[in-house]
Formats: sequence, structure tokens, C-alpha cells
Amino acid sequence: MFVSLILTTKVNYAQAKTNSVTQGTFKTIFEMLRDVPGLEVKAINNKNGGSVIVRGTSSLTNQKPPLFVVDGVVYGGDITNINPQDVDGISILKDAASASAYGAQGAAGVILITTKKGSAGINNAVVTNHNESAYAYFIEHKIKLKVIGLNNETIITGVVQKQQDSSLFFIKKRKELLVPINTIKKVEMVIE
Repeated sequence: MFVSLILTTKVNYAQAKTNSVTQGTFKTIFEMLRDVPGLEVKAINNKNGGSVIVRGTSSLTNQKPPLFVVDGVVYGGDITNINPQDVDGISILKDAASASAYGAQGAAGVILITTKKGSAGINNAVVTNHNESAYAYFIEHKIKLKVIGLNNETIITGVVQKQQDSSLFFIKKRKELLVPINTIKKVEMVIE
């Protein structure tokens, strides 16, 4: 597979769109920009990665770098941090087109980069109802609990024997103790 670029030029406008890019085809954005008409690209194998000048009437006297806009947002970061494999298309605005769209920021030209969009997932999450009580696990595993009431005082420390309607049953000194759930502020597990 190889890279094919569709190039269209209009007055003050150039566009390149990658149809099929194989992994590893372009190592940096600067390598990708070399194939776009209307740009003067210098790729350097150092930390900076290179430089870009948008050719046009303003670049005859002004050799400033262009404004980069990624997915509609002005990009202030290092352009080499964008993975070329994530790029869907590149458009170049220059001269009057760039100045009218982005004002003084776009005086040296604008490079519009659109990235590939993710696709919707095939598998959707499945939600099931859970009808058991929050206390079912503690009852089943016979976990010792410290039950604290609404007044922040301990109601009981022990193992829940069963839940019936809106009450918990504990056994304390061989007697059943009933604790209404609406009187419980919190429950803590007791680790022994």
C-alpha cells in the first residue's frame, strides 16, 4: 500500500487529504506537509523537527511560521507531537483567506489539520437489575459489622443473620435484635 494524496488548489487555498496511509509512511507532520502545494517545508532531524512557511504574497516579505489549527482549535503546542497516522486531512489558507478567517494570527498563513474520528463501538453496555439487598453479601458471607446509627453511636457490632423487609436481624446474647434500616447511618466491616 502507498500514500495517495488528492490535491486541489484554488485561489489562496490548497488541500491535501490522505486516502490510504500505511503505518510508518510519514514519521512527522513535516514529512506529511512536504507533499502539500503552497508550502515551503524544511524537515530537520532534531528536537524541533522542522519549519514551515506558507508561500504567498505575505511570505515574500514576512518569513513567520503559520498558525496551526487542529480540529477547529488554535494549536499552541509542538506540532511534532501530532502523530501523522492520526491526520485525516490538511488544508492551507493563505493571504486574504487566512487573514479573513483568523485575523492577525493568520497573517502568515493557516494550516488546518483534521484528525481521524473514532467509530462507535459495536458492543453496547448491558445493564441488569440487581434486586438483592446491599446487605445480602454480608449475610451470605457472615461478615461481622459495626452498625452506626444516625446519632453517630454504635447500635450493634455483630453478624447480620437475615433481612426481613426493612429491618436487619442480629443475634446478641442468644436474643434476636431487630435494627430498622432507616435508623442506620453507616455500616463498617469489622476485621478480626
